[in-house]
Amino acid sequence: MRFALAMSTAALLATPALAQEAGTTTDLEIRPDAYTGVWYEIARTPAPYENDCEGGVTATYTLIDDSTVEVVNRCDPASGDEQGVTGQAEVVNNNFNTLEVQFGGESGAPGINYVVAAVGEEQDGEYPWAAVHSPEGNTGWILSREPEISEDHRDAAEAALEEVGVDVSQLSDTEQPPQSYDPVSE
Repeated sequence: MRFALAMSTAALLATPALAQEAGTTTDLEIRPDAYTGVWYEIARTPAPYENDCEGGVTATYTLIDDSTVEVVNRCDPASGDEQGVTGQAEVVNNNFNTLEVQFGGESGAPGINYVVAAVGEEQDGEYPWAAVHSPEGNTGWILSREPEISEDHRDAAEAALEEVGVDVSQLSDTEQPPQSYDPVSE
């Protein structure tokens, strides 16, 4: 599969040296257990590796050990079939706020870097929303535990992205929920 979503979500063509620098962009401490699980992409700035995704973009993070996370990114492409890619993320500078994500050679996806700029106050052991960006460029994502996000949470996420230099006027909403798969049952 040639689908490459950062989520995630989250992600850009950066070298390991940039990933090390990215770890210093925020002092935000992320509790791994509160961050792992399924995230719905609410909005994103343009990202070429997501061009085939018409909606239903999700990222699922699973802890492998204290410094490694499995990343599964999926979306609803124009073809109507589910697309996805699986990779691993390494924690940078011992802080879960920054991950260097690598997808397998089959995906065609480059290594990417992922910095959590902000999260919502923990509820029931999970962060309800996250603002994520790349350490270079103007790429950012707003993620939520649900297919929708409250206006207050959206405003807080946009403010966090703006604070780290993402042009929030470039955000476009992602149609949710997924139509070709159920992210919580798999």
